[in-house]
Amino acid sequence: MGEQNNLCYDVEKLVNSLQEAFDLDCAQGVSLFTSKSRSNEAWLEELERRFKLKDDVELDEVENLKTEINIKLGILEDKVSYFERLCKEFEEFQNEMKIKTVVNNRRQSQIPK
Repeated sequence: MGEQNNLCYDVEKLVNSLQEAFDLDCAQGVSLFTSKSRSNEAWLEELERRFKLKDDVELDEVENLKTEINIKLGILEDKVSYFERLCKEFEEFQNEMKIKTVVNNRRQSQIPK
């Protein structure tokens, strides 16, 4: 019975020691979390003071403007593509005219006067 009492006493002492260590770790964790939370709140307040957020109406206006710009950009890209194709056709026409001019000049030079 004496050994059993000693064993129970030792187990109870160990449980109390573990509980104290656990409580200390929990308190330190809560303290660290609270400190970090306060630090983050202060940082967020600083950011809110430095950078003003736009309201929903202004954000909608920006989004609408972006959509309009994208539409105009698409139209512009289509026009550029059209003019690029037209330029290639003019270059082809110009090359054909050079060839015809050379052929015509040769023909003209071979005709007796």
